[in-house]
Amino acid sequence: MKHRTFGSTYVDMPCRRQVIGGGFAALLAMPSIALGQAEKSTRSANVTVLNEAMAMPSLGRKRRIWLYLPPDYQSSGRRYPVIYMQDGQNLFDRATSYAGEWQVDETLNRLAAAGDTGALVVGIDNGGENRTAEYHSRLPWSGQPGQADAYLSFLIDTLKPLIDRRFRTKKDPAHTLIMGASSGATLALYAGIMRPDVFGRVGAFSTPLWLDPRLDQLARTQKPYRRGSRVFLVSGRDERVGDEPKGIFAKDQPTMVEALVAVGYRPDRDVRSRIVADGTHSEGFWAREFEGAYRFLTAK
Repeated sequence: MKHRTFGSTYVDMPCRRQVIGGGFAALLAMPSIALGQAEKSTRSANVTVLNEAMAMPSLGRKRRIWLYLPPDYQSSGRRYPVIYMQDGQNLFDRATSYAGEWQVDETLNRLAAAGDTGALVVGIDNGGENRTAEYHSRLPWSGQPGQADAYLSFLIDTLKPLIDRRFRTKKDPAHTLIMGASSGATLALYAGIMRPDVFGRVGAFSTPLWLDPRLDQLARTQKPYRRGSRVFLVSGRDERVGDEPKGIFAKDQPTMVEALVAVGYRPDRDVRSRIVADGTHSEGFWAREFEGAYRFLTAK
């Protein structure tokens, strides 16, 4: 089996779940290198690269930004919700993914053909060696400060104003969604807890809820519930990664739900939790769960 090195991280191709050495820490530091570059592009015609190297002033970096527009965007004249999604490399195109794609465009195009009113999707590439720092407020293996607040500043102060200015969007929190998986889910939940005035609806797939700071405790302290807020949580019943115990992702999900309910979220109406028997830590699982998350988070 071939391996691609990135720093001290070794990743088996093509599946991100197969991490040699370092367990979850190695997974968190996954590169943004497009391991599948030789593959044919699978992105739909209504997916474009908005900016190949958008400046991130709060981080002093640049990042590729993807944009999905609903099929009827040019003709409808309507305004749309916006979904901000992490790990943009893996959302739309197998040719740029390092672990398979979510097929977000295919799913939303299929729903649009069936009458769904649609949403814009903004995909932000992860930062490779900076991925862990950007998606966590505290680094998992050292306890040192992360860069999640600076990353959120980029989303809130730079990216969202540009999207709202250039496209027909619904700008309020109830129509501003944020989603992610694994460390990207940590960032999405953190955004919903710390900035519910911006991100009113959160989709968190396979969140490592055992890490510090504990997001359930943060939710109890911050009390993020606002009218219209919603959270979708999903993990695999036996999901694991690296040398972590089986079921570690599902273990603390009920505690997270309890914390959200304690601060005002109504079960099933405002927070939905799924623990799936055959769920794995993979893009295939998250792709399968995306439609349900989307329907729940965009429903009136």
